[in-house]
Amino acid sequence: MIKLILLVLTTLIIASPATMAEAMKIETIPMNSRPVEDVIPVLRSLVVEGGTVTGINNKLIIKTTPSNLKQIKEVLAQIDHAPRRLIISVKQDVGGNVSTRESELSGRYGTGGVKIESHDSGRGGTIIQGQDSDGNVIRYRQLETQSPGQDRNVFRVQALEGNPAFINTGQSVPIPNQTAYVTGSGVVVQDGVEYQDVSSGFYVLPRLQGDNVTLLIAPHLTRISPNQTGIFDIQNVETTASGRLGEWIHIGGISQEYNNERKRNLIGTKERGQEHRNILVKVEELK
Repeated sequence: MIKLILLVLTTLIIASPATMAEAMKIETIPMNSRPVEDVIPVLRSLVVEGGTVTGINNKLIIKTTPSNLKQIKEVLAQIDHAPRRLIISVKQDVGGNVSTRESELSGRYGTGGVKIESHDSGRGGTIIQGQDSDGNVIRYRQLETQSPGQDRNVFRVQALEGNPAFINTGQSVPIPNQTAYVTGSGVVVQDGVEYQDVSSGFYVLPRLQGDNVTLLIAPHLTRISPNQTGIFDIQNVETTASGRLGEWIHIGGISQEYNNERKRNLIGTKERGQEHRNILVKVEELK
């Protein structure tokens, strides 16, 4: 009896590796749309211990158990399809207004042979003036201006789901400058021109799940300041956002207000303004 038990155990030990080897099978699966390099990292996390996933000539070579192979094929059927074609739009909306009030006092006054006179700068506006019988004049001028500002632009680029896309457009703007050199004869000032690239666009990586989209996106906007020559307004964002296909997704923005006051001689200027900047993105499928 003991000999029989030992014989059975010995048989099981010898047969066990063979049985395990037979439990694994190798199958070659050709890819339809996706490159094998994109699929292998996903499938490796699904293979049972002892199994392998490799690829060659756009074919998958899978070594695993039959039940695990069935699971892998189910997942593969969901991901091995042609990437969906997308059109991605980024809208950058810049708006606001500037209110400026300028006041100035000028006039003429003379007495005892001494004459004091201040001339009007002649910039227009509402003028209130008074004059006496001796020819003395006092003049008050006030000028108010409203400067609404608006800048809307939309950038579009085609992309495949799961693949990055980039678009950038702009121009080189000449900026006058001066360079001073110290020589034996003194200081020499030389006028020159430097070109500054002013560009806008975005980088995006879209991923789809049904009608939902997740975006890794980095839009940027550079423009010449409408109020100051040689000054550039710059806006950059880098974020991950999600939403539905065909809908505008708000991914960022700022709102700011400012007050400036300047005085020069008898002229005072007060400036108030507000500005908003919003960035939105929309992903649509091309069919």
